[in-house]
Amino acid sequence: MSEDYTIKDMTEKVERASTTFERTNTELKRRYLIWNIDVFNQIARLVSVSKGSFGTGYPFYALDENLEGELPVIEEQIRYNRQLVRDGKPIQKSIWKCKSCLEQNYDDMPDLKRICKPCPNVIPELKPRKFINRLPDIDMWLVCEDGKVEQAQQELTRLLDEYKMSTSDKAPLASIDDVSEVAEMIKNGKFPKIFLPIDSHIIEYSKIKKLLEQVPDELQRAKQEDSRPYLPIWPKSYRKEWQYDDEAYNFIYDYLSAFTDFNFPQELKSSLDESRKRVVSENTPEELHDFLMQSATSANFRRFQSLELEDIFMHRISTWKDAKSTRLSSKEDNESSDSISRIGNNANSAELQSQENKTSCDELQPKENRNDSDEERSL
Repeated sequence: MSEDYTIKDMTEKVERASTTFERTNTELKRRYLIWNIDVFNQIARLVSVSKGSFGTGYPFYALDENLEGELPVIEEQIRYNRQLVRDGKPIQKSIWKCKSCLEQNYDDMPDLKRICKPCPNVIPELKPRKFINRLPDIDMWLVCEDGKVEQAQQELTRLLDEYKMSTSDKAPLASIDDVSEVAEMIKNGKFPKIFLPIDSHIIEYSKIKKLLEQVPDELQRAKQEDSRPYLPIWPKSYRKEWQYDDEAYNFIYDYLSAFTDFNFPQELKSSLDESRKRVVSENTPEELHDFLMQSATSANFRRFQSLELEDIFMHRISTWKDAKSTRLSSKEDNESSDSISRIGNNANSAELQSQENKTSCDELQPKENRNDSDEERSL
């Protein structure tokens, strides 16, 4: 029988893992984050209907357009983690019943909402999704050919499973353990051999292209009407299974705060570049920052009240007027990187190796598969 955890055990474990990760802003951590991103992008390139990928959220909004710079401490994340502990204090000696329930029943649950949300045995603030929402993760998006979402979903699922890259919803308890291990390893100066939870999304080529092209006009409309800018983006997202979430994201926030492209076809890169040039030529930096704050959720609004994040944002948009998209491909990223990420000899191990040569998509594959053989998710 597995060990029971009290509410105090669980809240403090998650708070400690997330806060340790947030506070340990070393160069090793930056390299580790880039390794996660680079591996996803190379996996995405193996999807036969892929038309590129992009990242949103953390760490993209905390670094410059080339993923360089010193990571700031996101104080809002630390406050959010502490709130979890405070929520549990009135009943901290009680057993967290969700642990045994997940161990026994999760394989048969559709997701963490339909059964967990109405369950009367645990208060809403201490249900599984509230715990995993505190964990650091990375939002990565695959752009696929029009009409090929299902095929992209099947191929990406198989590849993510092969290389042990997963969303936190897939195995909530294991995700908490994994992040705890990652945080401690980075704190101790060791490079983790497991990935952070990856929130994966799929969007069709024509839809993301249209959204990129609509942003300048939507900002002008919002300015003229003195209203909040809004463009809905509704991808298929990998939770426990692939699904369309209940609500769309506001693409304006992602576009302004963090949108970082990888391996876009020339036509899509041109749409992004032209959109950005219009945005910065038609709006002042201050107006763009106002649009960012208006389009943010309450949690992200609090994050961007940080002067450090505001400075990073101002630098990011300052590069849009003349420069073309700088994140052209994983190959080019690797050529300029001091250390190259690589999957090891099988899907169970991953290691960082400092070397001069590039990591190819073929090298990502296991040897036997090669040619010669709710709102406040932590963003």
